Amino acid sequence: MTRSGSASAAGGGLRRLACRFLGLDLHAGEGPAACLLFLGFFFLFGFQYATKSIRQSTFVDTLGSVMLPWVYLLVALCSYPLLRLYGRFSERMPFARLVALTCLAVAGSLGIFWVLLAEPSRWVTVVFYVWLAIVFGLTVSQFWFLASHLFDPRQARRLFGFVGAGALLGSVAGGQVARLSTQIAGTRDALLAAASMLVLAAVTVPLAARYGGGGRSVHDDPVASSWSESRGGLEVLKRSRHLQLITVILVCGVIVSQIVDLQFNWAVESATSSLDERTAYFGNLYSIIGLSAFLFQLLLTTRIHRIFGVAAALRVLPVAMVLGAGGLLLAAAFLPGALLQTAKALKIGENGLRYSIDQASRELLFLPVPAALRVKAKAFIDVFVHRAAKGLAALLLLPVTFGWLSPVQIGWVSLALAGGWLTATRWVHREYVRAFRWSLRQRRMDPTLPIKISDSTTLELLIQSLGSPDPRQVLNSLEVLSVHGRGNLVLPLLLHHDDAAVRLRTLEILASAGRRDAVPLIERRLRDEEPEVRARAIRVLAQLSGRDARELMLPRLDEGNPEVRAAAVAFLLSHGDEEDALRAERVLRELARDADPRVRAEAAKALSSIPDPKLADLQVRLLYDPEPRVAREAIQAVGHRLEGASRNPIYLPTLVSLLANRRLKHDARRALVAYGEDGIGPLVHFMSDPDESVWVKRALPKALARIGTRRAAAGLLDCLVQTPDSFLRRELIEALGSTGISASADNLERIREEVRRELRRYLAALRDLASLGGDQRFTLEGPRPRWVDPHRDPSLLERLLIESLDDNLRNCFGLLGFCHDAEHIWPAYQGLLAGRKAVRSHALEFLDNTLDPRIRREVFVMADELPLEEKLTRADRLFGIRRRSKRETLAAFLEMDGRLDDREASLAAAAVYTVYTDGVEALYTRLAELEREAPTPFVRETAAWARVRLQATPTT
Repeated sequence: MTRSGSASAAGGGLRRLACRFLGLDLHAGEGPAACLLFLGFFFLFGFQYATKSIRQSTFVDTLGSVMLPWVYLLVALCSYPLLRLYGRFSERMPFARLVALTCLAVAGSLGIFWVLLAEPSRWVTVVFYVWLAIVFGLTVSQFWFLASHLFDPRQARRLFGFVGAGALLGSVAGGQVARLSTQIAGTRDALLAAASMLVLAAVTVPLAARYGGGGRSVHDDPVASSWSESRGGLEVLKRSRHLQLITVILVCGVIVSQIVDLQFNWAVESATSSLDERTAYFGNLYSIIGLSAFLFQLLLTTRIHRIFGVAAALRVLPVAMVLGAGGLLLAAAFLPGALLQTAKALKIGENGLRYSIDQASRELLFLPVPAALRVKAKAFIDVFVHRAAKGLAALLLLPVTFGWLSPVQIGWVSLALAGGWLTATRWVHREYVRAFRWSLRQRRMDPTLPIKISDSTTLELLIQSLGSPDPRQVLNSLEVLSVHGRGNLVLPLLLHHDDAAVRLRTLEILASAGRRDAVPLIERRLRDEEPEVRARAIRVLAQLSGRDARELMLPRLDEGNPEVRAAAVAFLLSHGDEEDALRAERVLRELARDADPRVRAEAAKALSSIPDPKLADLQVRLLYDPEPRVAREAIQAVGHRLEGASRNPIYLPTLVSLLANRRLKHDARRALVAYGEDGIGPLVHFMSDPDESVWVKRALPKALARIGTRRAAAGLLDCLVQTPDSFLRRELIEALGSTGISASADNLERIREEVRRELRRYLAALRDLASLGGDQRFTLEGPRPRWVDPHRDPSLLERLLIESLDDNLRNCFGLLGFCHDAEHIWPAYQGLLAGRKAVRSHALEFLDNTLDPRIRREVFVMADELPLEEKLTRADRLFGIRRRSKRETLAAFLEMDGRLDDREASLAAAAVYTVYTDGVEALYTRLAELEREAPTPFVRETAAWARVRLQATPTT
């Protein structure tokens, strides 16, 4: 094995170990970027918590915890000018380089403070606090933005928990760095250790950018600074309720965090007496916070996101704050001795959960927002909203500074805000789901939103996206360029795009931009495979040339190219005068009689653009064309005609007959669906006709299901009641479930009777399986048999009976889903099939509390955890399905009244084979009768095969 192969295998092994033991869902190729980001966050938060321990202890030792509201306010006021200055410096700098240089610059600033803190004064302490508070927020925001840029929404949902765990593990290390450095050399020297961690964080940034982004490098992506990105962010917030609710959650969380921080610092100040002691205390406590958060993040965050979703994850922190704030107030009232410990526990919970599950969940909330708008909104929130929230928190805390309230009493404000925060999480989750639903449905952004089209970078990205293989991205860029009056930048070469919608939109933009230079390429679209594109090309050519489209198309009737002739025919038959239309009709009939199937196919395409009922006779003739390509184009033309106002019934019998052709079945079904309500009656008639082809009847349920009205569902139910064909019953039941319509009150009893019909079939098949001797070789796990004899596999007949059991079981639950809530019935069905008894028990309990009492007892004969004998006893008591011997069972399969459906014929043939293999002499004469009289050729042939071999077998 090569070195690269060994490395790949080792990486795959590590990935599998991580997925198995840590609960990670790490896909191939994601490991390098995820691990590098993990390390980057580790070093960044190691730096943060080491310096945070020093910052807090220095401030509390010099000024006291009750003065913290003033410095909170000062941080909010100083953030604006400092970030604006930073924005001007970093404008247009590649983002990965910007983050790395920022980390190195902050690390250098720690050396300056190491000198200044040799003789600490009040102003140095305040500047130190303000500087670190601002750069903390800036660097953390940049790292999270890098993470959201490297991973798409699905990857982020899986990996943000792991990436965030690096931050939490770093906080553990940072706290211990502060403690150990303080104990060895003193508080001031811990700054140097913190600076080294930030340098290591800077090293990971370009490496993560190189390996991330699904193979695309973002190392040189020019991303503007937070300040410049935030321009226009307020407008984006005004337009989005989703972003407004994110802002509400953030503001509530920041204020609560500041209140908890003041209470925590007050607790530490009360418990310590010297600077080094306080630094070590802060370091130890931050390590405890980080460790608890790390364990929560690594073991629970990803699982909560995967199992319970974002909604539950968002509520974890506000619920913890409600409980913590309430606990602090109760401790102050009833247990004063536990007050300090309660305050510390509150801080551990707040900080631990904030930087684990809450941080990852809030980052996920931004993912449904289109990328360009997400950058602006997130930057605005980080630059302005976050700082404004801290300023508001400082104002709310000033009563503590003035001595009007104690640090404990301000907890009432925290409790009220946490309650409002918890309420807002419910609203924001609704908007989150709505935003994702919209983005998945539209796959485009609103071109009226504030995009700087004049910016050269934006224009460059839009032009680049025109070459994307994703047609939705191309359409999005075309729309943005068109709305902003830059259609002149659209490339005419897009007229060759594989997607017809792109070609159509390009034609419209070229016409509105007056692009005469594109006329040669537009003329080639007269040969386009899509009739709609051809028609649009004709109108665009007429607009650009300033001529009447009729004058352009008349000479095209004599073209040698069939696509161009067909385009001219379609236009003149729809828009020309009577003389032009007669000439075009003659040309079209010539095309339809051509010996070349390609030419006839072009004639069929032309019919799709001609209003019905013109040339309906020609349309029907092309539907019967022996060449599948021609017939398919004719079917699609019928579909286009039916999508208009016409519902011409002349095509319906032909389309129904084409359902028997496996090559044309799907196209014919789509055309039948276009009839809508008008087609339901005839389709039900054909499906109920005993003389109709079985293949046609089996293809019709899906057509009715796609019509999807209550009348269509009623037609399906009518056919279900009448048909004995097992395969058709399964198709009808699946079609009923796919309509999305619940059974009406009038049909409930009919549905219940069909459920009983499937239950009888299920229990009869189970009885037959046991009668063949299978009861000695299988046990029941819920409703399904499990073969336990390791020395003997099921026979052919036993396998068919097991398949029959599965089909009857699925049909039964399909019908139950039609008269109950299918969204919950199907999980119960899957639970019954689970290998774990506990899961089946939960499913049974759900069904016991959900099913209609008028059918529940019968269903539980099938579904309940009962021994086989008990099930068969109840089957006899409820449905009259009595036990019988093996010979009686085989004889029953060999009794035939009328023609058999596919399943009955298969079971009969398998029974013939079992008579032969098991030597059931009492039924040998029946085999001879079947060879002569069986209504199904398959059974006759099997009986003849068995009789010949029995005659060749010597008797003993």
